[in-house]
Amino acid sequence: MKTTWNQVAKAKMKELGISQEKLGEMLGLTQGGVAHWLNGKRDPGIDNIARIMRALNIDVISLFPDGSVKTSQDEIEYAGRPKDGLVPVVGEAVMGSDGEFEMQEVSQGWLRIYSSDPDAFSVKVKGDSMFPRINSGEFVVIEPRTQVCPGDEVFVRTAEGKNMIKRLGYHRDNTYQFISVNQQHPPLTMDDFSVDKIYFVAAIVKSSRFIDNITDLNAPL
Repeated sequence: MKTTWNQVAKAKMKELGISQEKLGEMLGLTQGGVAHWLNGKRDPGIDNIARIMRALNIDVISLFPDGSVKTSQDEIEYAGRPKDGLVPVVGEAVMGSDGEFEMQEVSQGWLRIYSSDPDAFSVKVKGDSMFPRINSGEFVVIEPRTQVCPGDEVFVRTAEGKNMIKRLGYHRDNTYQFISVNQQHPPLTMDDFSVDKIYFVAAIVKSSRFIDNITDLNAPL
């Protein structure tokens, strides 16, 4: 049975203790705008529904044009088997303040998740500075080949070697604007020469998807 997206979102907000005002801050929106969406007074559109689902860390299996969703908690009948895939875990991200982290690059295992990017990789997060969007012990899946757009969450490596997870505000006039994922810090602007890499953050994945031994591939999900 389908559930509307705003029913799922409201339940998750209650579970996490997130107010409409806080969700608005996470999305870069006003509390009033969020309220109109959640109460069904305005249609946010599929893209904004997906943004809300990501902000609340909801694993959406299916998002339908009518705004209904099926989540990982629902009973789902699959029309065929989901695509298999392995994404390598290349290290740990020890979180600091404002989305910055120290990267400890060491091969640790794999995530059982499909990515269309053959160069996709993931890092394990340590620390709660990005809670509730990213919890300590979860994995961030990064796709270097996927084009990034304003509003996307991105992995950034600066020319000085600093690593960050941010939301891309804009890229114009040879300048990037990066926004704190949790809206707890002012936006950061950097010129093109100060940015070494900017990659798309494809997913936040629970630890249950992690395997450290190739023989675990046949284990049930």
